[in-house]
Amino acid sequence: MTLDKKHYPKDWVVLQNRVVECFKSMTLDEKRLFIMATPLARTTNISSGEPIYISTEEFASACGIEITGAYTALGIATKKLFDRYFGYTRADKAKVNVRWVYKTVYGEGGAELYFTDEVLLLLREFDALNPYTKYKKEVVLRLKKDYSLDFYHLAKKHQTMGSFQISLDELFEQLGLPDSYQDLSNLKKRVIKPSLDEITANTDIDLTYENVKRGRSVVGFKFTVKEKPKPKLIAPTRDPNTVDMFFEMSDSQINMFGNQLSKLPELGKYAVGNEGYEALASRLKDMLKDPEKQKLLVPHLKKLGFNPKSS
Repeated sequence: MTLDKKHYPKDWVVLQNRVVECFKSMTLDEKRLFIMATPLARTTNISSGEPIYISTEEFASACGIEITGAYTALGIATKKLFDRYFGYTRADKAKVNVRWVYKTVYGEGGAELYFTDEVLLLLREFDALNPYTKYKKEVVLRLKKDYSLDFYHLAKKHQTMGSFQISLDELFEQLGLPDSYQDLSNLKKRVIKPSLDEITANTDIDLTYENVKRGRSVVGFKFTVKEKPKPKLIAPTRDPNTVDMFFEMSDSQINMFGNQLSKLPELGKYAVGNEGYEALASRLKDMLKDPEKQKLLVPHLKKLGFNPKSS
């Protein structure tokens, strides 16, 4: 029997559920670097001898931090990520520990990460035999609390069930928590509450918790996951002549106007090197599909007779 393989674009984070402790002991910047790198490893055909490259500018922009701070943060995260590992259980119940990367390279321009073939396989196989957890990359990259990303990952992993329980021992193991959090009041105040508050305020789910007790002793926690209602789409009421409004264009319109735009001398600036009109037209067509880049072309579209009201 052939299993259907699932494929997701690079703006999704997708990890097999058997990969536990995935962010174990990582700093926030390591988690961010990992979140940016693994979708690229999944959506490209690289092998273990080829790097995944994350530029400093990309890192700063995606994480919402200043470029000056990103240089230092990315360098430290790259070095630390080299020592991180994760665990999974094989079919014969044996526990396996694997390093995420076997080599890293860092310069002022960015970081190179080299994944092993085993890790690459784990990052690419998603089907009925390899259940997985997925979520949008942009949702988690701007979380700022040290353990928010860990709790969000656990919540998304169990979202379809509505709740999940985790013992204190499992929580400490999976998150790599230091002994200073063995004090429950400290654990709740500095780890659980700020993480859950940030997740509820900034993501697509509400996450709450309650104690799980054995007698009078707290032995774990039960977390309840609720998906937030999706906002209703409201039709735009703005003047369609407004330049910064996105216009849905048909494939035929995109093809026609892309070809016409490529012939305008003032748009030659979008050409790369000595490429011809056909290559430039292809690039301009892609821009017409992008909400941000299309804005740059609207004035030129109107010169060519494009009528937003009829699109």
